[in-house]
Amino acid sequence: SNGLVTPRDGQSVLAQRLAFKAFEIEEPADIYFFRPLGFILARSAAALGVTPIQLTIFSMFVGITGGALLYRERLGLLGFALLIIYSIFDSADGQLARLTARVTELGRVLDGVGGYVTHAAIYISICAGLLQRGGSGTIIIWAALAAIANTVQAQMYDYHRHHYAMIVVKRFVPRDDPAKIASPWTRWLYRGYLATQQMFNHLHLEVESLIAARSTAGAVREDDRARYRDCFCRPMRGWNLLGDNMRFCAIGVLACLHRIDLFFAFILVPMNLALITLWFWQRSADHKFLASL
Repeated sequence: SNGLVTPRDGQSVLAQRLAFKAFEIEEPADIYFFRPLGFILARSAAALGVTPIQLTIFSMFVGITGGALLYRERLGLLGFALLIIYSIFDSADGQLARLTARVTELGRVLDGVGGYVTHAAIYISICAGLLQRGGSGTIIIWAALAAIANTVQAQMYDYHRHHYAMIVVKRFVPRDDPAKIASPWTRWLYRGYLATQQMFNHLHLEVESLIAARSTAGAVREDDRARYRDCFCRPMRGWNLLGDNMRFCAIGVLACLHRIDLFFAFILVPMNLALITLWFWQRSADHKFLASL
Protein backbone atom coordinates (compact mmCIF):
# COMPACT_ATOMS: atom_id res chain seq x y z
CA SER A 1 0.00 0.00 0.00
CA ASN A 2 2.94 2.34 0.54
CA GLY A 3 4.37 1.67 -2.91
CA LEU A 4 7.40 -0.27 -1.63
CA VAL A 5 8.91 -2.74 -4.07
CA THR A 6 8.97 -5.70 -1.68
CA PRO A 7 11.51 -8.48 -2.34
CA ARG A 8 9.92 -11.94 -2.19
CA ASP A 9 11.17 -15.45 -2.87
CA GLY A 10 14.83 -14.54 -2.50
CA GLN A 11 14.61 -11.29 -4.52
CA SER A 12 16.28 -9.06 -1.91
CA VAL A 13 19.33 -8.69 -4.14
CA LEU A 14 17.06 -7.40 -6.90
CA ALA A 15 15.63 -4.80 -4.53
CA GLN A 16 19.11 -3.67 -3.53
CA ARG A 17 20.10 -3.33 -7.17
CA LEU A 18 17.01 -1.20 -7.73
CA ALA A 19 18.18 1.08 -4.94
CA PHE A 20 21.52 1.69 -6.65
CA LYS A 21 21.88 4.13 -9.54
CA ALA A 22 24.59 2.10 -11.26
CA PHE A 23 26.90 -0.39 -9.60
CA GLU A 24 29.68 0.19 -12.11
CA ILE A 25 30.06 3.87 -11.22
CA GLU A 26 29.54 3.70 -7.46
CA GLU A 27 32.42 4.59 -5.16
CA PRO A 28 33.77 1.77 -2.93
CA ALA A 29 32.74 3.76 0.17
CA ASP A 30 29.19 3.91 -1.19
CA ILE A 31 29.05 0.24 -2.18
CA TYR A 32 30.35 -1.14 1.10
CA PHE A 33 29.23 1.48 3.63
CA PHE A 34 26.81 4.27 2.73
CA ARG A 35 24.53 2.35 0.35
CA PRO A 36 24.02 -0.73 2.57
CA LEU A 37 23.24 1.42 5.62
CA GLY A 38 21.12 3.74 3.50
CA PHE A 39 19.23 0.75 2.12
CA ILE A 40 18.34 -0.41 5.64
CA LEU A 41 17.21 3.11 6.50
CA ALA A 42 15.21 3.39 3.27
CA ARG A 43 13.39 0.12 3.93
CA SER A 44 12.58 1.25 7.47
CA ALA A 45 11.36 4.65 6.27
CA ALA A 46 9.15 3.00 3.65
CA ALA A 47 7.61 0.75 6.28
CA LEU A 48 6.85 3.80 8.43
CA GLY A 49 5.32 5.72 5.53
CA VAL A 50 8.07 8.36 5.42
CA THR A 51 8.39 9.99 2.00
CA PRO A 52 11.72 10.56 0.21
CA ILE A 53 11.30 14.34 0.45
CA GLN A 54 10.68 14.15 4.21
CA LEU A 55 13.86 12.10 4.54
CA THR A 56 15.75 14.66 2.44
CA ILE A 57 14.58 17.54 4.63
CA PHE A 58 15.59 15.70 7.79
CA SER A 59 19.01 14.96 6.31
CA MET A 60 19.43 18.69 5.69
CA PHE A 61 19.07 19.41 9.40
CA VAL A 62 21.60 16.69 10.25
CA GLY A 63 24.05 18.09 7.70
CA ILE A 64 23.62 21.68 8.87
CA THR A 65 24.16 20.63 12.49
CA GLY A 66 27.30 18.69 11.56
CA GLY A 67 28.66 21.66 9.65
CA ALA A 68 27.83 24.08 12.48
CA LEU A 69 29.83 22.03 15.00
CA LEU A 70 33.00 22.75 13.03
CA TYR A 71 32.88 26.25 14.53
CA ARG A 72 34.48 24.77 17.65
CA GLU A 73 37.73 22.97 16.85
CA ARG A 74 37.28 20.60 19.77
CA LEU A 75 33.92 19.51 18.34
CA GLY A 76 35.39 18.80 14.91
CA LEU A 77 35.21 15.01 15.18
CA LEU A 78 31.60 15.17 16.38
CA GLY A 79 30.78 17.40 13.43
CA PHE A 80 32.52 14.90 11.13
CA ALA A 81 30.45 12.05 12.64
CA LEU A 82 27.21 13.95 11.94
CA LEU A 83 28.34 14.61 8.37
CA ILE A 84 28.80 10.86 7.92
CA ILE A 85 25.29 10.30 9.28
CA TYR A 86 24.06 12.99 6.86
CA SER A 87 25.67 11.04 4.01
CA ILE A 88 23.83 7.88 5.06
CA PHE A 89 20.52 9.75 5.04
CA ASP A 90 21.48 11.37 1.73
CA SER A 91 21.97 7.88 0.29
CA ALA A 92 18.74 6.64 1.86
CA ASP A 93 16.41 9.27 0.37
CA GLY A 94 17.40 8.43 -3.20
CA GLN A 95 17.12 4.71 -2.54
CA LEU A 96 13.73 5.24 -0.93
CA ALA A 97 12.57 7.19 -3.98
CA ARG A 98 13.63 4.37 -6.32
CA LEU A 99 12.25 1.62 -4.10
CA THR A 100 8.86 3.30 -3.83
CA ALA A 101 8.74 4.61 -7.42
CA ARG A 102 8.68 8.23 -6.17
CA VAL A 103 11.59 9.64 -8.16
CA THR A 104 10.78 13.28 -8.97
CA GLU A 105 12.58 16.36 -10.31
CA LEU A 106 11.68 18.18 -7.08
CA GLY A 107 13.32 15.45 -5.05
CA ARG A 108 16.48 15.70 -7.13
CA VAL A 109 16.58 19.48 -6.70
CA LEU A 110 16.01 19.28 -2.93
CA ASP A 111 18.74 16.66 -2.69
CA GLY A 112 21.10 19.11 -4.37
CA VAL A 113 19.91 21.93 -2.11
CA GLY A 114 20.62 19.71 0.92
CA GLY A 115 24.20 19.38 -0.23
CA TYR A 116 24.50 23.12 -0.74
CA VAL A 117 23.12 24.11 2.67
CA THR A 118 25.29 21.50 4.38
CA HIS A 119 28.38 22.86 2.68
CA ALA A 120 27.27 26.43 3.44
CA ALA A 121 27.12 25.48 7.14
CA ILE A 122 30.59 23.94 6.88
CA TYR A 123 32.13 26.97 5.20
CA ILE A 124 30.45 29.57 7.40
CA SER A 125 31.25 27.68 10.60
CA ILE A 126 34.92 27.08 9.78
CA CYS A 127 35.35 30.68 8.65
CA ALA A 128 33.58 32.13 11.71
CA GLY A 129 35.53 29.85 14.04
CA LEU A 130 38.86 30.92 12.57
CA LEU A 131 37.92 34.59 12.87
CA GLN A 132 36.79 34.06 16.47
CA ARG A 133 40.17 32.49 17.25
CA GLY A 134 41.99 35.54 15.90
CA GLY A 135 42.43 34.58 12.25
CA SER A 136 42.99 37.16 9.52
CA GLY A 137 40.02 38.64 7.69
CA THR A 138 41.49 37.36 4.40
CA ILE A 139 40.11 33.95 5.35
CA ILE A 140 36.74 35.23 4.08
CA ILE A 141 38.22 35.66 0.60
CA TRP A 142 39.74 32.17 0.63
CA ALA A 143 36.46 30.74 1.89
CA ALA A 144 34.53 32.46 -0.93
CA LEU A 145 36.94 31.18 -3.58
CA ALA A 146 36.78 27.67 -2.12
CA ALA A 147 32.96 27.81 -2.08
CA ILE A 148 32.88 28.73 -5.78
CA ALA A 149 35.30 25.91 -6.59
CA ASN A 150 33.28 23.50 -4.46
CA THR A 151 30.11 24.41 -6.38
CA VAL A 152 31.72 23.76 -9.76
CA GLN A 153 33.21 20.47 -8.56
CA ALA A 154 29.85 19.29 -7.21
CA GLN A 155 28.05 20.30 -10.42
CA MET A 156 30.45 18.33 -12.61
CA TYR A 157 30.23 15.31 -10.32
CA ASP A 158 26.44 15.34 -10.32
CA TYR A 159 26.09 15.99 -14.05
CA HIS A 160 28.27 13.14 -15.27
CA ARG A 161 26.99 10.59 -12.76
CA HIS A 162 23.34 11.38 -13.51
CA HIS A 163 23.73 11.42 -17.28
CA TYR A 164 25.85 8.27 -17.38
CA ALA A 165 23.25 6.42 -15.30
CA MET A 166 20.44 7.62 -17.58
CA ILE A 167 22.14 6.56 -20.83
CA VAL A 168 23.97 3.38 -19.82
CA VAL A 169 21.74 1.98 -17.07
CA LYS A 170 18.25 3.28 -17.86
CA ARG A 171 18.94 3.50 -21.61
CA PHE A 172 17.12 6.79 -22.06
CA VAL A 173 18.28 10.16 -23.32
CA PRO A 174 18.62 12.53 -20.33
CA ARG A 175 15.92 15.18 -20.31
CA ASP A 176 16.26 17.79 -17.57
CA ASP A 177 12.93 19.59 -17.71
CA PRO A 178 12.33 22.50 -15.26
CA ALA A 179 8.68 22.62 -16.38
CA LYS A 180 8.07 19.42 -14.39
CA ILE A 181 8.55 21.38 -11.17
CA ALA A 182 5.44 23.20 -9.97
CA SER A 183 7.00 25.66 -7.53
CA PRO A 184 8.21 28.83 -9.36
CA TRP A 185 11.14 29.51 -7.00
CA THR A 186 12.31 25.90 -7.15
CA ARG A 187 11.96 25.95 -10.95
CA TRP A 188 14.09 29.11 -11.09
CA LEU A 189 16.71 27.46 -8.89
CA TYR A 190 16.71 24.40 -11.11
CA ARG A 191 17.20 26.49 -14.26
CA GLY A 192 20.29 28.05 -12.70
CA TYR A 193 21.49 24.63 -11.63
CA LEU A 194 21.20 23.29 -15.19
CA ALA A 195 22.72 26.41 -16.76
CA THR A 196 25.85 26.01 -14.63
CA GLN A 197 26.22 22.37 -15.61
CA GLN A 198 25.71 23.08 -19.30
CA MET A 199 28.25 25.90 -19.29
CA PHE A 200 31.03 23.50 -18.32
CA ASN A 201 29.84 20.58 -20.45
CA HIS A 202 29.01 22.11 -23.84
CA LEU A 203 30.97 19.48 -25.82
CA HIS A 204 29.24 16.65 -23.97
CA LEU A 205 25.92 18.24 -24.89
CA GLU A 206 26.86 17.62 -28.54
CA VAL A 207 27.39 13.96 -27.67
CA GLU A 208 23.97 13.72 -26.05
CA SER A 209 22.31 15.64 -28.90
CA LEU A 210 23.61 13.08 -31.38
CA ILE A 211 22.44 10.22 -29.18
CA ALA A 212 19.02 11.87 -28.90
CA ALA A 213 18.79 12.36 -32.67
CA ARG A 214 19.55 8.67 -33.23
CA SER A 215 17.19 7.46 -30.49
CA THR A 216 13.68 6.07 -30.87
CA ALA A 217 11.07 7.70 -28.61
CA GLY A 218 13.88 8.70 -26.25
CA ALA A 219 15.30 5.16 -26.01
CA VAL A 220 19.05 5.03 -26.63
CA ARG A 221 20.24 2.73 -29.42
CA GLU A 222 22.16 -0.28 -28.13
CA ASP A 223 25.25 0.51 -30.23
CA ASP A 224 25.27 4.11 -28.95
CA ARG A 225 24.87 2.86 -25.39
CA ALA A 226 27.82 0.47 -25.78
CA ARG A 227 29.93 3.20 -27.38
CA TYR A 228 29.02 5.64 -24.62
CA ARG A 229 30.01 3.13 -21.93
CA ASP A 230 33.30 2.40 -23.68
CA CYS A 231 34.20 6.09 -23.95
CA PHE A 232 32.97 7.41 -20.62
CA CYS A 233 33.08 4.65 -18.00
CA ARG A 234 36.65 5.36 -16.88
CA PRO A 235 36.28 9.18 -16.80
CA MET A 236 33.03 8.66 -14.89
CA ARG A 237 34.87 6.75 -12.19
CA GLY A 238 37.32 9.64 -12.04
CA TRP A 239 34.56 12.18 -11.37
CA ASN A 240 33.88 10.30 -8.12
CA LEU A 241 36.96 12.05 -6.72
CA LEU A 242 34.90 15.25 -6.59
CA GLY A 243 32.09 13.79 -4.50
CA ASP A 244 31.19 14.63 -0.90
CA ASN A 245 32.97 11.51 0.35
CA MET A 246 36.35 13.03 -0.47
CA ARG A 247 35.54 16.37 1.17
CA PHE A 248 34.10 14.79 4.32
CA CYS A 249 37.08 12.45 4.54
CA ALA A 250 39.35 15.50 4.44
CA ILE A 251 37.33 17.10 7.24
CA GLY A 252 37.76 13.96 9.36
CA VAL A 253 41.53 13.87 8.79
CA LEU A 254 41.94 17.60 9.43
CA ALA A 255 39.78 17.40 12.57
CA CYS A 256 42.04 14.64 13.90
CA LEU A 257 45.08 16.79 13.19
CA HIS A 258 43.39 19.90 14.67
CA ARG A 259 44.06 21.70 11.36
CA ILE A 260 40.53 22.32 10.10
CA ASP A 261 41.90 25.68 8.92
CA LEU A 262 43.48 23.84 5.96
CA PHE A 263 40.11 22.76 4.56
CA PHE A 264 39.85 25.70 2.16
CA ALA A 265 43.36 25.00 0.87
CA PHE A 266 42.35 21.37 0.28
CA ILE A 267 39.41 22.49 -1.89
CA LEU A 268 41.44 25.07 -3.82
CA VAL A 269 44.56 23.04 -4.58
CA PRO A 270 44.23 19.22 -4.83
CA MET A 271 40.50 19.23 -5.58
CA ASN A 272 40.85 21.89 -8.29
CA LEU A 273 43.80 20.04 -9.81
CA ALA A 274 41.60 16.95 -9.96
CA LEU A 275 38.80 19.01 -11.57
CA ILE A 276 41.08 20.37 -14.30
CA THR A 277 42.57 16.94 -15.03
CA LEU A 278 39.14 15.33 -15.22
CA TRP A 279 37.76 18.10 -17.44
CA PHE A 280 40.47 17.48 -20.04
CA TRP A 281 40.01 13.71 -19.72
CA GLN A 282 36.26 14.11 -20.26
CA ARG A 283 36.83 16.39 -23.24
CA SER A 284 39.15 13.80 -24.80
CA ALA A 285 36.45 11.14 -24.30
CA ASP A 286 33.87 13.45 -25.92
CA HIS A 287 36.10 13.84 -28.99
CA LYS A 288 36.61 10.06 -29.09
CA PHE A 289 32.85 9.44 -29.06
CA LEU A 290 32.11 12.07 -31.71
CA ALA A 291 34.89 10.74 -33.97
CA SER A 292 33.52 7.19 -33.71
CA LEU A 293 30.17 8.09 -35.32
